[in-house]
Amino acid sequence: MANIDVSVIIPLKDNKDQVSSVIKRLCTETEGLEIEFIVIDMNSADGGVLNTLNIIKSLNLRGCVVQSGGCSVSSALNTGIRRASGDYVTFVYPSRLYRDYITSYYRTAKEKNADFVFAVPETSDGNRILISDGVTGTDIIVSLIRSSLTMDFTAVMFRREYLISENISFYEDCFYGYAEAFIYNALLHRPKVAYLPLRLERIETPQDPKDEVKAAKNCFDRLDAMIKIYHLAKELHKNDEVLINAIEYQRLPWIIMNCVDKLLLEGFKQSSIKKLLKSKNYYKYLDFSKDTDSDLRVRVIIWKTVPWLYKP
Repeated sequence: MANIDVSVIIPLKDNKDQVSSVIKRLCTETEGLEIEFIVIDMNSADGGVLNTLNIIKSLNLRGCVVQSGGCSVSSALNTGIRRASGDYVTFVYPSRLYRDYITSYYRTAKEKNADFVFAVPETSDGNRILISDGVTGTDIIVSLIRSSLTMDFTAVMFRREYLISENISFYEDCFYGYAEAFIYNALLHRPKVAYLPLRLERIETPQDPKDEVKAAKNCFDRLDAMIKIYHLAKELHKNDEVLINAIEYQRLPWIIMNCVDKLLLEGFKQSSIKKLLKSKNYYKYLDFSKDTDSDLRVRVIIWKTVPWLYKP
């Protein structure tokens, strides 16, 4: 059997038509590569398992469907990593799809012998100057936090052996922001990075109207995950003040204030939100420094001193 170039890991949850369409499209887009499809089912009730197996069989593809129960997407993706056998892995989310990038990513990864590959838009000259040969994972984290670099966390590629050797996985208790935390985790472990000057083309897909409510309900998952990243950064890069300060005084307070905004828009009272933040011991992460973005600094100050005047 030929070696597998890329393992495509796809979560399946009552979206059989989307997953079938994704598999068929990727077969065309990755012609010439040895691909396997690892579809992780999370208790689908729409016949998605049988439908997906039939697609894989009828197209004579390498792949499987693994049932992981009613777990989080994070847990499902970790199951996919464990079952994958490709040199590289990528994650395809049926709700957030991009057109024709996997082959380009793989070729770049092989050419650069990279552990991690992502795209930077061709038209962003500043970003292309920033990303140069030898750039470190921590450089990228700081640039992402400061918004001098953009990255779509759902269109990346990793060397599978890198993830396994460094014991990098998704935080399974995280239901919101898990992709961002996973990538920050991987970048903290000093991967060899490569990028493409490529503008990803989004494929429009039907959106679940409950997504916004779900995002607001689980917004503190994202904060909990980033707190883990903060402590990991201090453990692995304790002398990197730029990195630590970027997470502590920019990313963490930004996420907290984003949660505050979502809860206010859902009708929660300021007093209830402050009580919640204090009960979860989040207030110690709501701080700022001279490096904090000025708009964020103002938001934090108003919220902490005169919350009744704060508007999202």
